[in-house]
Amino acid sequence: MTGQNQGFAEAVARYRADLAAAVTRSRRAAAEARDQSANFRAENDDLAKRIGKSKVAPAERTDEDRRAAAEEWRRAQGLPVTEFPPDADRVVEPAEPEHAPRPDDDDDDFSQHSVLFRG
Repeated sequence: MTGQNQGFAEAVARYRADLAAAVTRSRRAAAEARDQSANFRAENDDLAKRIGKSKVAPAERTDEDRRAAAEEWRRAQGLPVTEFPPDADRVVEPAEPEHAPRPDDDDDDFSQHSVLFRG
């Protein structure tokens, strides 16, 4: 081979080696991104399951416009959208006192039944 052809062959070999290394790096990065995304989605699913079953106080409810925007964004990104029950079903109602004290209630009742089964 002549000097000019030999330089071209070396350049092609370097180019192919660089290309192979770049493809390997990109495949590795894509695989890591898929793993990270799968882990993130699994964590989100677990949180959604826990939150979907819980009750919230009226002050903690999310604004309907924000909920709709979040659902639209998830659908646009191809993410799963969990359908939650209406807010009315998830709001915690204030607890009623079990026993309202009466004006003539006597606190000096030390009978065994009232001491053992207070409630």
